Amino acid sequence: GSKIHREGPRLLNLMKNKIDRTLLVFLVFTLGESIFAEAKPLPDFNVEKVNWGTQRYKFTLIKNEEKIELGSVTLRNKLAKDRVILTDEFLLRIEGKPISLNMTQVCLKDQYLSPVKIECKGKGSEEMPTFKAIIQDGEAKISGEWNKTMKIPKGTVTSAAFMRFITQLPRVQGATYRYGFALEASEMNLKKDYIAKVIGKETIICDGVPVKCWKISQNGGRINEQLFWVTENGILQRILMDGRKQIDLQTGEAGD
Repeated sequence: GSKIHREGPRLLNLMKNKIDRTLLVFLVFTLGESIFAEAKPLPDFNVEKVNWGTQRYKFTLIKNEEKIELGSVTLRNKLAKDRVILTDEFLLRIEGKPISLNMTQVCLKDQYLSPVKIECKGKGSEEMPTFKAIIQDGEAKISGEWNKTMKIPKGTVTSAAFMRFITQLPRVQGATYRYGFALEASEMNLKKDYIAKVIGKETIICDGVPVKCWKISQNGGRINEQLFWVTENGILQRILMDGRKQIDLQTGEAGD
């Protein structure tokens, strides 16, 4: 009997811990599900407002609290007759080696800026691929480095399109928006269940100047949280990815 007396409390504790853990997993799961369910769908995208031409950014890596400038990112938007053309150009120098990626997306003028064509030209690194994807009837046909087809569900938002969406989200503290599918276009990597949340107002320092912004987070698809800072006028001022890759708007042109 004494053994049962000794083991009893230990077994009870083990069972309790197991139940607590199961409950925690269940809570996290249902909480995640309910946050997604309560979030609003992305608001309709106003294509005319995306006509902001060209914006140049500085790309910085934050390593042990030190900032290492790696190069530049240029975002271009162009309105064609019934299409929106997004161009993202990365010109970086990593450990002295030049690396570049030029990505053009031709999108429909719809709620999601749905891509119909994605073209990538990469140089200097395996992480910067070269390929062409034609998207039609929910399927992408990819030629170039990757010869494959993949499903692109209706309502998919590409990472490049989201950088434009973020400038139009209603700036209301706590507002939460959802979308079902995200496409990391430079990798043709499809992920699920994304949530964008307007955290609130925050003043950030850019080139020594304070800039009043709205801070917005994006989570989902098992990515590390991404943070975006957008000005009151709807200008994308800063992006922070993986807690260490920072992209900052350049107010002056190079050389002035």
